[in-house]
Amino acid sequence: MFSKSKRGNADKDQEEPAAPSILSKNLHITGNLETEGDIQVEGVVDGDVRSELLTIGLEAVVNGSVSGDTIRVEGTVNGQITGRIVQLGKSAKVTGDIVHESLAVEAGAFVHGMCRNVEQDRQRPDLFSGRPSLVVTDDDDSAVSL
Repeated sequence: MFSKSKRGNADKDQEEPAAPSILSKNLHITGNLETEGDIQVEGVVDGDVRSELLTIGLEAVVNGSVSGDTIRVEGTVNGQITGRIVQLGKSAKVTGDIVHESLAVEAGAFVHGMCRNVEQDRQRPDLFSGRPSLVVTDDDDSAVSL
């Protein structure tokens, strides 16, 4: 009835997911933030932010690049956004490029920068092959790469 089971020990071996880190609205951070967990920013961050799930709240401001698996922006980001899934709410203000696999933009969001889908880059290997795109031959049939 009260015997130890192997299943109980297996549960202890697995790490429980960490609680998300919440940076309150009255907090101003100068420096970079990096975690394998989740971050919710409600205050101001002067630096780069990297996490699995990153939420930039309505009144939040990030002055630096942000990256992660899923990035949700309701506030302001002044820097590049790099994420697999990027979601911009209607109150989002982004000044910087957005590199993404999936991008959702609500009506009213402001973006001043380029949006680039990395999946399209992967489908065009000629963009990154490093091979010359133009070869010119002279009278001696020797090739000159341009």
